[in-house]
Amino acid sequence: MSRDKKENSEKKENKENKRRYKKGGKTASEAERDYEFMHYIEDSGNTEAVPRDVISSKTKTVVVILLLCLVSVIIATGWNYLAPDKIIENIQTGLSNNGGESYPTFISGTKISDANFQYANNYLTYISDTSLVCLNKSAAKIVDRPISFSQPAMKIAGDNILTYSINGVGYQIDKASDTRIKNELENPIIQGDVSSNGNYAFLTDTDGYLSKLVAFDSSDRQIFSYSFADYYATSVALNNGGNLAAVSTVTTENGNFKTVIYVLDFSKEEPVAMLEEANTLVYSCEFMDNGAIAVICDNQALMIKSNYTDIDRYDYEGLSLTAFSYDESSGAVISLSPSSDGGNCHIAYLNKNGSLDKIVDTEYRISSIDIYGGKIAALCDGFTAFYKTSGEEAGTADSGLDAQSITMHSENSVYVLGMTEIRDVTV
Repeated sequence: MSRDKKENSEKKENKENKRRYKKGGKTASEAERDYEFMHYIEDSGNTEAVPRDVISSKTKTVVVILLLCLVSVIIATGWNYLAPDKIIENIQTGLSNNGGESYPTFISGTKISDANFQYANNYLTYISDTSLVCLNKSAAKIVDRPISFSQPAMKIAGDNILTYSINGVGYQIDKASDTRIKNELENPIIQGDVSSNGNYAFLTDTDGYLSKLVAFDSSDRQIFSYSFADYYATSVALNNGGNLAAVSTVTTENGNFKTVIYVLDFSKEEPVAMLEEANTLVYSCEFMDNGAIAVICDNQALMIKSNYTDIDRYDYEGLSLTAFSYDESSGAVISLSPSSDGGNCHIAYLNKNGSLDKIVDTEYRISSIDIYGGKIAALCDGFTAFYKTSGEEAGTADSGLDAQSITMHSENSVYVLGMTEIRDVTV
């Protein structure tokens, strides 16, 4: 073969090779570079070219192993943030934080009771006659789900929202991500509560007894029950661990109320404690984060210490209870009035450690009250008054003449429930 023919043959081969590289998805410059690289290897006498698919396979194997190790470490240290429901919830929260307009915002439904309007877990949560709604700080709806309870009630602990029907049998437990449990009981519900770990319990009517406590774990599996033969149960509270319940019960004795407060451990058949209080009726009770139990009654307030033996009392001395609220990290707060119209209220702070004291006298009629950290907010006629738990005044803010209820979302701010809208008020 002549030199010219040989050169023409090599040029033709080079051109065909470059064409094949380009057809494989590479640009002309990439094809030229790769071709020259392979040609260099051949000219250098190294006839054992390294296959590209072998390099790719080894690289992929190493990368996969490293990724699996990384994921294992992350899962081991932070599964609470990577669990599927948490991922969905975080995505929803992130999206919602970019939505909404601002307060005031219209309510969903036509009726919201004071007890069903609460700030918790960084959301304002309420239930109306038609909906369960969670709003973030920009008034975006994180949750907006229909409910169908004739007398809806709500309890919140951690990211668990328990809603149920008073005197009905239906209930559900929601998180921001979804409705986790939806079920019915055999007997009508008196009251319910939920713990931060997802355990929950109900007081119910029952055949053969005056009332019954039934408790479930976060998987909707029954873990405990206790029947009351001599007393009618009126309220229930669970501790954060979801393994203890405080149940207030009542009966009549010589024409007067007699209350017995049961402390029940779900691992034991018999009550841990039974505390009797004569001539008093319990409205509500709540566990504090130190294990104490705050109890609000018709004529006194109690702080039962975690040994379930020592009790500190605050006697109303004939005054009428107008409002109360709890903060498990701090204690409880109540407003009391000497007059039939609820005016001239004074405020008492019940520290979770047992110091129960009147902190301030006011000239106001207080219809709703809340506590957050070291501050107290009281809804008066058209405005909200703020106080320190020591009793010092901390300012006032206009709340609207239609204000029905308040819930604090910081030491200086409250959400106000009006007739048709919710407002954000800051002192």
